[in-house]
Parts: sequence; C-alpha cells; structure tokens
Amino acid sequence: MEKFPDIERLGFDLSEEQRAIRETMARFAADRLAPGAAERDRSAEFPATQVSELAALGGMAMKTSTKDEGHGADNLAYALAVEAIARADASVAVIMVASNLSAAILAGHATEDQRDRFLRPVARGERGALSFGLTEPGAGSDAAAIRTTARSQGDSWIIDGTKQWITGAAGAEVFVIFAKTPEAGEGAVTCFIVEADAPGFSLGRVEDKMGLRSSGTAQLHFNGVRVPAANVVGQVGQGYRVALGALAPNRVAIAAQSLGIAERAFELGLSYAQERQVFGQPVAAFQNSRFLLADMRCALDQAWLLMLRAARLLDSGIPIRGEASMAKLVASETCGRVVDQMLQLHGGNGYSREYEIERLYRDARVMRIYEGTSEIQREVIARDLLGN
Repeated sequence: MEKFPDIERLGFDLSEEQRAIRETMARFAADRLAPGAAERDRSAEFPATQVSELAALGGMAMKTSTKDEGHGADNLAYALAVEAIARADASVAVIMVASNLSAAILAGHATEDQRDRFLRPVARGERGALSFGLTEPGAGSDAAAIRTTARSQGDSWIIDGTKQWITGAAGAEVFVIFAKTPEAGEGAVTCFIVEADAPGFSLGRVEDKMGLRSSGTAQLHFNGVRVPAANVVGQVGQGYRVALGALAPNRVAIAAQSLGIAERAFELGLSYAQERQVFGQPVAAFQNSRFLLADMRCALDQAWLLMLRAARLLDSGIPIRGEASMAKLVASETCGRVVDQMLQLHGGNGYSREYEIERLYRDARVMRIYEGTSEIQREVIARDLLGN
C-alpha cells in the first residue's frame, strides 16, 4: 500500500489526533486487510476476525465520546479512517460505516441503560460491529414505504416484517432497526434495538452480490419478535427524525469510502501504465494516457475537497444537507469514472480476476446507489438551492 495523498496539499491541516488516527488505520489496512481481501471477495466470507480486530481499535464506534468509552474522533478523522480502510477492503469499510452510523444514533438518542448494554461495549471493541436496518424489499430510497410494524403489548413491542440489504448483518449481534408504529400516529416510525438472539428473529439469505462480496449483506426476518420497551431508541414515533439526523454525516462517510476505492485504483493504474510496455515504450509515454491520468487526478482532488469541506463543516457544528449530498454525489461518480479508466489502462488484464483492479471495478458500482442514489443526491442539492 502506498502513502496517502498529502491532505495538507489540498489546504487542510490535520491535528495530531487526526494524523494519528489516519496512520493507525492505514497500517491496519495494509497489514491486516489487504493481504486477504481478494480471497474474501472470492469466497464471500464474512471478515469476522478482521472486524473484531478493527473493533478493538475503536473502529466500529469512532465518534463515540470518551464518556461512553469511545475515542471521540471528529468527522474529519473518521472520514480519513474510512478512506484508509476502503483502500484495502471496501467490504470491511462498509461494515465499519454501518456500525458507526448505528453508534452515532445511539450516542445521540440512547438512554443510560442502552449505552451501558450496547454502545459502550461496541466502543470498547467487545461486541464487533453494529448493523443498521432501515431498507426493505419495497423501500430503498423511499424510506417512508417501509412495512415492518411494531405494536405495543404490555411493557414490550412486537415486531413483524422483513428488512433487506442490511450491511454486516451476517456477523452482527446488535441491530438498530426501524418499524412503523401506527398507534403513535399515521406513518409514525420508531427506532428499536434488536439483539440477534431475540426469539422470532432470524437472518435471511446472505446476498450474492456483484461487489462488496464479503460485507455480510443479508435479509432480516421479524416474526413476532418481542422487544422490551427499554430498547426503544429516542421517542416512540420519532424514528424518522432519528434516522434523518444521521444522513448527512453518513453520506460524507460514503464519499470517503468512494475516495478510498478510487485512490487505490488510481495507484494501480499509474503503476501499471509506467511498467507496461506497448510498441516499445511504457503505456504512460502516450499522450492519451498522460492526459487521462492528469484528468483523473484533477477529478480525485475535486472530490477530496468536497468531502473534506463537508466533514469540516460538520465539525464546526454547521448543519449541512446540500454539502453532504455534493460530497457523496461527486465522490461516488468520480470513483466509478476513475476505476473504469484505470481498468482501461490495464487493457485485457484489467478484465481478469488475477488483477486487483477487477475487484475494485465491481466494488465501485454500488457507491452511486446506496445511502441515496445519485438521483436522490441531485434532488437534495436542488431542494437546498431552491429552499424547499
């Protein structure tokens, strides 16, 4: 693994803490993730050992405060950590992102009891990764279309329904899920904590995906799952508010993941173009290749700047909506473009699974889909511009 691009070159100074987090995650990615990433992709094996090790470094609840036994990393440090992990193994990176999303929800809304039982053990690295469950077979970008329901019964809630495309589900012990609670009002949604050993809860099929193959993405089935009222996160009926409050920071994290994939692809393409001889000279000697590399470097730096700006604004306490969507939109689309062009530089070899660029090509495609498609991001940006 090569060194990171110099963030200071982009005009962003890093604190000692941010630098230390970045370097720690870079070393972990190079030493513990990169060597087995290709084999895990082939086998679609959930990276249980690697997730446990990353959790022990605090990687599954990075922004959790020291009061809750976390490292209290800011959004910029967290984004740099995600980018570092994604360079080596995007499947582990997305498990990390889903867990940190769930941890952020608990940090913002959990009771003291919930912190003791769920958040702090994850922050200490004792319970692996958390899993976030909102999406359903008929509800992706349109989260209001969820059909999973919860009804109150004494001091418990009974949950019925199905979730789909749940990242990290295959290896998670604790799920932060959302269900409609009609008794709280029409369309009302509530957030719950569900443990994997709850009676009536079962893991459905693990998805056989194009990319991110070892991320343990699976269905969740709720068949009369009884959840104690003490596991309600926030207020009954306020689940949308809980979920929406976490959207902007998570879109910045997906932008960082996109950059990690794209930077690794660029690194591979640059190296291959310098080494591969065609017509008696390196591929990089041809003007077309040189201009392509220049254009892709410009695109990457532009995406970096939008991502870093969004993270810095979050750390400044400034509410962002459009800026987070800009970062996610540009970084994810840049990722797809860069990986495609770097595979092109590899020629026929890029189409072979013997070359890492082929895996990156497959991993990159979903960046424009999850956490809000590119179309959704454009709509959010337009609404922000128009004030609606």
